[in-house]
Amino acid sequence: MGTFNFNGNVTAGAIGDNATVNVGRQDTAAETLRLAADLARWLRDEGASREQIAAAETLRGELDRAAQERRAAEPGVVQRSLEIITLGLGAGSGGLALAQEISRLLTG
Repeated sequence: MGTFNFNGNVTAGAIGDNATVNVGRQDTAAETLRLAADLARWLRDEGASREQIAAAETLRGELDRAAQERRAAEPGVVQRSLEIITLGLGAGSGGLALAQEISRLLTG
């Protein structure tokens, strides 16, 4: 859930904390990181290829570093990792659903 914090006089130039407005969900980074860990675990449990598991770990690592550094994840790393992970995954599989949800959270 998004929050609005109005401290003092509200004008067009001073809305929210430090003149910013946060609208929408604010916990997507933690949720995305959790889903990436779930995806890596699912791939290992399902006996996925080494390349897919390595891509899942690369994705999880990038999301973790981005969260720690308070920056957006590198789109190229995310895209390449998700492409490698999803190659060969069956339609409707748990792994494909996790990858699609991660993609959805990262792209808005």
